[in-house]
Amino acid sequence: MQKYKWMKIDTASIMFTSLSSKRWGRTFRTSANLTTGDINPELLTKAVADLIPRFPSVYSCLKKGFFWNYQEQVDTLPEIMQEHSRPVLPITYRGDGRPDFRVLYYKNRITVEIAHHVTDGKGMGVYFGALLERYTELCENPDAPYSFEKTEDIENAFKRYAVKGGEKAADNSVTAYQLETPIEKGFLQLIFMSIPTEQIKAEAKGKDMSVTEFLSTALILGTVRQATKPITLPIVIGIPVNLRKIFPTDSVRNFTIQVEIIFDTKGRTDWSFDEICEEIKGQLKKKLEVENLQKMLNRYSALSSNPVVRIVPNFIKLPVIRMMQHKSHKANTTIMTNTGEAEMNEKLKGKVVKIEGVNGDTSGYGLVCTCSSLSYNGMFNLCFSLCSHDTTWPMECVRVLSGLGLDIRIESSHGNGVNKNEM
Repeated sequence: MQKYKWMKIDTASIMFTSLSSKRWGRTFRTSANLTTGDINPELLTKAVADLIPRFPSVYSCLKKGFFWNYQEQVDTLPEIMQEHSRPVLPITYRGDGRPDFRVLYYKNRITVEIAHHVTDGKGMGVYFGALLERYTELCENPDAPYSFEKTEDIENAFKRYAVKGGEKAADNSVTAYQLETPIEKGFLQLIFMSIPTEQIKAEAKGKDMSVTEFLSTALILGTVRQATKPITLPIVIGIPVNLRKIFPTDSVRNFTIQVEIIFDTKGRTDWSFDEICEEIKGQLKKKLEVENLQKMLNRYSALSSNPVVRIVPNFIKLPVIRMMQHKSHKANTTIMTNTGEAEMNEKLKGKVVKIEGVNGDTSGYGLVCTCSSLSYNGMFNLCFSLCSHDTTWPMECVRVLSGLGLDIRIESSHGNGVNKNEM
């Protein structure tokens, strides 16, 4: 790969980078615990280096341009170090020529933290799976050669599938209720919750809901219960949607949009779980219809393809995009990312004990807490990323789920640390 080859940032990244600075950037994280013993740093470094030619868009860093920001592909290694500091620190505008992700290890755990302008949850899963596969291969044979079928696709799939001049989704966003928990800048604690996957699937099926709708119901009821006075604004749960299931692409870059589940409390404080289920049931299914996703996709792509916007310099354009982003996130009470079942190669079966995903610090969006979840090895793992010492809201959500009879195990990162303790 040529050093310093540049590429346009993808359509979603235009929004992500509008709020990025050296102090804050949208960063998320995936971790896996292995059965191969304590992580060998030398083999891990070799595995990371071996993947450079396969993932050219992942090994890139954000640069500021005059009209648009862009990504510069590099052939250098990211930070690779033992984990000891606050998780998911920002990774933007570092100016050190390293790609915008880091690889961490602690005991038998490997973690990748990556800037959201590089990829989304699905793209991260592809890279992370390849890294685990290569590392475990080297554990068995440190001299094993590395080969791969093809370089991973780096297309901007938004551009391929957006219909120029096509109908765009209307902006029906509302001013959403915001959690009472105050944001503490520079602080992040992670609260992990594990539930047997079959239990949560059975509960959702019994209420004729998807797992995402079921979890959203729990978040809504937890929101109602944490409030110290009746809620008059709608509670809105933002749901990122992987578009690859509808619009096929092998790209490992961003290709998601966000839809919302909206609940009007009508000022009531005595809602039951089943009542909320009936109120929100069907919202997500309607918004995930192909026709509606196409309209959303067209709307996402309209800004970057607008010929007038394209020739406006960044110092004029970015403040406007920033205001649009702030308005967008005021339309959410929280964001809940459900990745579904973690996809692992057959070669990794029996070698990966546990996988967890973390949304990271969303204080730059004005959101004090967001959630991320995925299933692996029979367990459904949910993480609350909380920019506050006040755990009232996540613990109310946990009480809602435990009140349904689910077997829940809770762990915490213990404030800004990364080494979890059972609660």
